[in-house]
Amino acid sequence: MITTGVFYQEITPRESVPLLGYGDRTHDSEGVHDPLYAYAWWMEPSGQQPWIWIVLDLCLMSIVSAGDLTRALASRVGIPADRIFISTTHTHSAPDVHHISASSEPWAKRYRSLLIEACSDAVQGAREQARPSRIEVRSAESDLGVNRRDVRRPIDRRVLILSLIDESGRERGLLFHYSCHLTVLGVDNYLISADWLGPVRSRLQSEQGVPVMFIQGAEGDVDPVSRGALDMADPDQAVGSSFEIMDKLSEGMIGILRDGLHSKIEAILTDISCRELVLPLPLRYGGLSPDQVRKRIDEWKREFALFLGVPPKDIPEDWTINALVKRQAERKALGEEEIRARVADLFAYCSFLNTYQDGGESIDSPKGEVRCPIKILDFGAVTILGAPMEVLLNVAFDWQNRFPDRIALIAGLFNGWLGYLPHKTDCDEPLADRLYETVSTAFAPEASRLLLDGAEGLARREG
Repeated sequence: MITTGVFYQEITPRESVPLLGYGDRTHDSEGVHDPLYAYAWWMEPSGQQPWIWIVLDLCLMSIVSAGDLTRALASRVGIPADRIFISTTHTHSAPDVHHISASSEPWAKRYRSLLIEACSDAVQGAREQARPSRIEVRSAESDLGVNRRDVRRPIDRRVLILSLIDESGRERGLLFHYSCHLTVLGVDNYLISADWLGPVRSRLQSEQGVPVMFIQGAEGDVDPVSRGALDMADPDQAVGSSFEIMDKLSEGMIGILRDGLHSKIEAILTDISCRELVLPLPLRYGGLSPDQVRKRIDEWKREFALFLGVPPKDIPEDWTINALVKRQAERKALGEEEIRARVADLFAYCSFLNTYQDGGESIDSPKGEVRCPIKILDFGAVTILGAPMEVLLNVAFDWQNRFPDRIALIAGLFNGWLGYLPHKTDCDEPLADRLYETVSTAFAPEASRLLLDGAEGLARREG
């Protein structure tokens, strides 16, 4: 058996904060609809040090910020930093922690301290709750999500349910994995929320009497059904649904999980191993010197300045340009195709900034590479690939197809965020230059194959 347990602590900010998830928002949060949490999963194989997986109700954070938080936790809980993993649920109604470790804003410093304290308490609680246990694997299928590149395309309907059962037969925790954005709530929402996940966990925790932790999957091109297809020509595409609709969708997932908990056991997991690798993945724009990076940014800014009718120096070098371009497109009454072209250009610009200018030590700009850290969590019948990006569905399907004898899943937004990872088949689509994920990616088309090849070799490695 593996000694394991789950515990959680609240991480709701205690003040108004900037929100992350939509570039069109105009001000900070206005209150709290439902609380945010940090969940810690303690996994201790016999005779080994534990691994800790922490899942935060946040949108995303850079690799630098995730590493900073991991090291701060390691020093407090006495566990090596390389045995602590941090991922996010990807709610778009949570504090902007993308670059929180480098922020000098007073709120960010206070929230970083809150995160470290809450995560430390969650780890300690999981340590105290951990018992020798088996992990029962069940599954269900959900239609909560749709493929936002085209709602007629397939999605990964799998919901994997892991039940932690101690030696007395008592259930001590639940975990479930599913691939879907937490974006029922949209740009018009300024209340803190865990989105559709909040009611799901709250209800199940009340019914089951144990913590319920969520693991985000390959959600890169999956939105809730309330959002449908993502059309960059629609100025209101980021507008969300009501809390009532969110609760209705959550109720559907609750029913699916309830039924899944009564389905047959598909596997019993009693051990875990973890392996890691740093892969050099090619960037979309190739190798660029610092001067070439600056030149490209300035060229974009001149183009945006002409469109917006402002001096190039007034063009922001961040996601706030999103709202400026969309509002100008409305004022000029542009046709749909021209709007798509303009919006595609701003997303490419923002992705370039995030990678070549703000990517930190992970980016080797002159070589045109990003150093991408991945981890394989191997439970035997279940293999999870943790990757620091928003992975598209075709990558997840490719990953599963490589392991027909086991359940192979991807955990996205794992130990940071490097942007969208499309499959080469996504990049080869006729409309790839007008679909959000492929215009927003920083990766070259062959990056997903290189990542999966490296991950497969790591997963098949013995010891």
